[in-house]
Amino acid sequence: MSQVARQAKGWKRRQDIIDAAAALLLEGGPEAVTHRTAAARAGCSLSATTYYFTGIEDLLAEAGAQNMNQWARRAERVAQEISAGPHPDSVEETVELLLRAALPAVDSLENHYLQLVAASTAPAVYRAYRDGRARLDAAMQTVLDRIDLALPPQLITAVVDGAAVAALSEGRDITQTARALLTMVLRQAHRADGRCSRAGLPAEAAGLAVVPGERGDGVPGEPPGARW
Repeated sequence: MSQVARQAKGWKRRQDIIDAAAALLLEGGPEAVTHRTAAARAGCSLSATTYYFTGIEDLLAEAGAQNMNQWARRAERVAQEISAGPHPDSVEETVELLLRAALPAVDSLENHYLQLVAASTAPAVYRAYRDGRARLDAAMQTVLDRIDLALPPQLITAVVDGAAVAALSEGRDITQTARALLTMVLRQAHRADGRCSRAGLPAEAAGLAVVPGERGDGVPGEPPGARW
């Protein structure tokens, strides 16, 4: 085997271990990631994890960075789809795009948010998440720019993440709760400045019917309708 082939094999094995650790981190938080569990998930020897990483903190940092990159790529894909497709013309379509950009496509959203909270116990993980935040914010900003929504990306992320914590603590569905709160935020933003977009288009021009005096609480279970 040539040196190039050996190096390629080594980098693949290292990446397999990172992928395994990232999956374990998402499923069970930092405590779920050990050299032994990562090796078992990756299907490699235990010695390989100590060969490619200086310690468990090194492995956790790589796993955290991998997860942040995946979340940013998710939002970047949504932005690309918006550019290639029709512009959303209702509050419901806008909210669904934001949810796709903000919520990860994982088997368990509950586990996702529980591991985010647990990240506070592992400096290597929370530093990786903090350092990767800029790319995620930039990707979300691109989504907002392409749907002409004049709101900061940090606000959208905070609303979705806050909805998730509220849903978990109250036994409600995370996606439904986030959808309701995002709808309420967009309605309130429209009412506050009389616009639904940075371009200053009236709600009717975007296919939205303004309902005078409507509270727009956006509680879970509210019947859908193109209304602000």
